[in-house]
Amino acid sequence: MAAVKGDVGQVKFDDGGSSVNPVLGTREWSMTITKDTQETTVQGDTFKSFVGGLIEGEGSAVLQYDNAASGETATFMDGILTTGDNATAAFELFPDSASGTKKISFTGLITNFEQGSALGDISTINITFKPSGTITSAI
Repeated sequence: MAAVKGDVGQVKFDDGGSSVNPVLGTREWSMTITKDTQETTVQGDTFKSFVGGLIEGEGSAVLQYDNAASGETATFMDGILTTGDNATAAFELFPDSASGTKKISFTGLITNFEQGSALGDISTINITFKPSGTITSAI
């Protein structure tokens, strides 16, 4: 098994939901996918039993702040400012940007934006996003 270094990951985004482009300056991304469970245990059972339910996810990305950012990078950073968002933005998360097929993809919306600046460090932006509908994982 070959290890994949974190520095080759990539985030792609398109606010229109059609043709995704790389978000430049990405330092890291993460994605959590969870499934609801419903208990099916009945009286007399010794152990609990469950069935799977609805699936949801939430992710985040950290970017280096670039005051000259443009294109999808700027749109990704400004996504929190959209009201009445229909959650149609396209997201693709790659653990290895050299592999165009190994990715998590979904449509969703930006839910949180946090910018910080610290002495002795670069300014960063933390963005949180939430899928709406199907999450496809080809990792």
